[in-house]
Amino acid sequence: MASTWRYGMDVEGAQSAREPSTDLRGTGASDAWRLGRGRRVAVRVLALLGLLTLNFMIVFVISDAAGRGGQEHVLEPPGSVEAQIGADHPGEAVHLVGALAALALGASGLVGLIIQPDRAGSATEAGAAAVAWLLAAAIVGDPDNYGGQAGPVDLAFAVLALPTLAAALIAAPWRAWRRGGVSRPRFLLLAGLGLPWVLHAVEQGLMQRNTWPPLADPHHQAHWFVASLVAFMTVLVVAGGALAGRGWRVATITAGTAGLGVAVASLLAPEAASALHPVWAGAAGLWGAGTLAVTWHEWRRIPE
Repeated sequence: MASTWRYGMDVEGAQSAREPSTDLRGTGASDAWRLGRGRRVAVRVLALLGLLTLNFMIVFVISDAAGRGGQEHVLEPPGSVEAQIGADHPGEAVHLVGALAALALGASGLVGLIIQPDRAGSATEAGAAAVAWLLAAAIVGDPDNYGGQAGPVDLAFAVLALPTLAAALIAAPWRAWRRGGVSRPRFLLLAGLGLPWVLHAVEQGLMQRNTWPPLADPHHQAHWFVASLVAFMTVLVVAGGALAGRGWRVATITAGTAGLGVAVASLLAPEAASALHPVWAGAAGLWGAGTLAVTWHEWRRIPE
């Protein structure tokens, strides 16, 4: 008897295996194979754990930014240019909106996996969020330093992403990718147009990395890290939306809304930390609106 850890198929899945689907571009046929019971349990447990670990730091930043209200004073003289920038821009509006967007992007894919572990689009979104987290952590390094960078990476930051990454890998979304391939190529184009998000993510990560001493910057406690994270998440999640699998629509709607939110916050509070330049904020707003428009078009073309 086959182990429940291996892939399993229900009656509909078995029929799909004998009769190849003609809808390779859509999302329904691409999820015909079902995970075995053991894998489904593992995905749900890891996704639930990921909700706690991936979002712990984000919730902390939300609470800190909402309570601070830009009133924090500098406790130590800035020792770096980055610390001075943070001290000169105490506003938290963009950090707060960005953290809320990161929370939505990190949680929506995991919730999708808890509800339906076979949902490849949700696994792709969760995997993209975990990769974004690891990229941001690698750039930020170990920022708790005095006089310079203390270490190449903060292992605590990296470990927090591992349950989410494991849940996405065990859900094996490449099963859907092999059957359906790139079913929504417009999202790849949008991801390409969103490359400035990557540059912004690197810039924000370096702000966190090079800020010293820690108490010179009122945003030092992971605020720049989350600003980097949401920028990476936004473009990676949209790129993942191009791949076949159920759950893609929630991912791209969340990413488009995140882009719009950061753009609007930047325009309304241009003096805040991490605010985009008005020109780039306008471009980011158009990009976010374009992502939502493409999502609507693709859903009309091939309903999920």
